[in-house]
Amino acid sequence: MSPRPPASERLDRDEVLSTALAIADADGLDAVTLRRVAAAWNVTPMALYWHFKDKDALLDALVERILGEVDLTASGKADLRTVMTALLRVLRAHPALAEITPIRLMRTDAGIDLAERVIALLRAEGHSPVAAAQLSIFLLNALIGLVIRQPGDPAAADPALRESLLTAKRARLKSLSPQDYPNLTETADFFLGLPDEQEYYERGLTMLLDGVRLT
Repeated sequence: MSPRPPASERLDRDEVLSTALAIADADGLDAVTLRRVAAAWNVTPMALYWHFKDKDALLDALVERILGEVDLTASGKADLRTVMTALLRVLRAHPALAEITPIRLMRTDAGIDLAERVIALLRAEGHSPVAAAQLSIFLLNALIGLVIRQPGDPAAADPALRESLLTAKRARLKSLSPQDYPNLTETADFFLGLPDEQEYYERGLTMLLDGVRLT
């Protein structure tokens, strides 16, 4: 009987990435460690080094993975809104990874392909090479902002702290006088959450793309 291959060779890279992605989605990036992922597979962290030399490489691979979900082959004639809508859908599905996407985008093949497509679409709309490159960055950062800075979602990792901040914000807005602040009191609920997520994202995307056409 031939000897059993080492654990590192038995691990499937895509399945390991799926595990890491699930951890990121559930518990945030701080929870994504080689030790945590290895424990999920009942192997030692050393077994993962076959596929990822360190956490930095693992994070690159995760960004590659989510950007690969942006389907650039579905339609060769897809317009900018179609591509941006697909990217927004991916960022919304994996918000923990959204914030680190810009710095790692060009370190992945999927990111390179996405950047090439977006710049090509912007050039086709008449923008210069420099303007197209700049606008592609503005669009990516703005989409990320829509996802990670939603109204009613304080930027705090601790759930108890988030709830405390939101409670204080709610109390402050609800204490305002309708006579002195008629517009804020009328729209206070929006600043405490998203009554309609789809409307929020559609309006945000439309504003961004209208801005691109006006630039």
